[in-house]
Amino acid sequence: MVEVIVFGGTTEGRELAEYAAGLGLLTLVSVTTEYGQNLLADKPCLFVRCGALDGEGIERLFEQETPRLVLDATHPYAREATVQISAACKKKGVSYLRVLRERENYGGENASWIHTVNTPEEAVKLLRKDEKPVLLATGSKELAVFAQSSDLKGRLYVRVLPSSQVIADCEKLGVAGKYIIAMQGPFSQELNCALIHSVDAGWLVTKESGSQGGFREKVEAAKACGIQVIVMERQEKEEGGIFAAGARKELEKMAEELKKEPGQRPAGQKYLGQRKQEQKRRQRLSLIGVGMGQGKQITWEALEALKASEAVLGAPRMLQDAEKWIGEKPREPIYLGKDVLEWIKSHPEYGKVAVIYSGDIGFYSGCRSLLEQIGKGKSGPDVQMYPGVSTVSCLCARLGISWEHLYLASAHGRDCPIEKLLQEHERVFLLLGGQQNLEGLCRRLVRAGLGDAWVQAGIRLGYEEERILEGKAVDLQHQEADSLAAVILSKKRIFLL
Repeated sequence: MVEVIVFGGTTEGRELAEYAAGLGLLTLVSVTTEYGQNLLADKPCLFVRCGALDGEGIERLFEQETPRLVLDATHPYAREATVQISAACKKKGVSYLRVLRERENYGGENASWIHTVNTPEEAVKLLRKDEKPVLLATGSKELAVFAQSSDLKGRLYVRVLPSSQVIADCEKLGVAGKYIIAMQGPFSQELNCALIHSVDAGWLVTKESGSQGGFREKVEAAKACGIQVIVMERQEKEEGGIFAAGARKELEKMAEELKKEPGQRPAGQKYLGQRKQEQKRRQRLSLIGVGMGQGKQITWEALEALKASEAVLGAPRMLQDAEKWIGEKPREPIYLGKDVLEWIKSHPEYGKVAVIYSGDIGFYSGCRSLLEQIGKGKSGPDVQMYPGVSTVSCLCARLGISWEHLYLASAHGRDCPIEKLLQEHERVFLLLGGQQNLEGLCRRLVRAGLGDAWVQAGIRLGYEEERILEGKAVDLQHQEADSLAAVILSKKRIFLL
């Protein structure tokens, strides 16, 4: 158990968590990214959990930790998180305080070069007035709205946190290379001016993030550079909240009260040691999809997680395929959910463990059983999932076709009504494996009177011996091939899906 839980990787959230721990309060701070975790100081009474939580996850955390006080120091624009934290506290009967960030009086109503909006969509509409470059300093959360606007293509420069996950998200949205400025703020007015000049910005888009977020320095830099500013206003209601100074007083009051009841608190250094060991054991379990064959299709994000791990688990073939990435790390041929959890519990010395899977972890992957096992437990590792290239997308890429109209199924180690699926759907994708290989599949179709079905097969995708076979089921029924295969079945030959 802990006495205080602080939500938020914000500056005030980190400061309050460290302040509470400095008072001797057993404090858990919940952050969403490993980057936020690394910014926290190492204090004896301070524990950290990393990863996003939904409403149910927050409730489970309260059940495990039984805090006396929760400080919600999430970002002023993280409204959904505040709603979930507040609701969970009310449901579980935990004292709740919303920590507010003081607003800046920036004279938006009287300055013609400052434009205030309530939503990213309103900001995009204003940016259509001209074609000048835009420096987006709102963070990555609303980036999709800006990146998907055709009017901003080639003129959008984004300033985001130097996190591999954030950069990967930017690249997925089509913002890459020189258009990404990865830096940790807040920034001085001089540095903001330098960045504005470096991209020749005509617009600066920011949030009213207060002094902690360097808001005034951004606005003053824009004024000095003679460019337009768009400010996204806060929608947060301030009723019932307190500022950081008030939160510190509440923590001081709580620490004084607890001194009067030492018998009800966990016992000293032994308890702290147990908590630190427990935190290390639960720190991180990375579920990684390595794509098809020999690890050639692993994403940069997943590769960084694999390199950061201290031990690696997975099926023997997966461990062999990822050999060059694993190096000298301890490895075990373990991948079934129950076995993975047992191994983790018996090896608390490894704080970061990776489990690797073929293809994509969300597509008929063995990680599903592991997640189910973790969900059944009252406590367990923090889980981070890294998707890989799925077999279906890989095969379709090899064939040069789209897969948006395919019905997806698997005959790998499970009963699958293949004949029925082909009768009900024009195009069916199947994972094969184990006892179900290409030859057996085609013979089965022939026996069912579906010998004219068109088969497009990828054999050992991603390996040097990869093969692509196409033809009618009746013509491929004697074709010997490795069971590591995937197929697309069609009632008739289709050249373009």
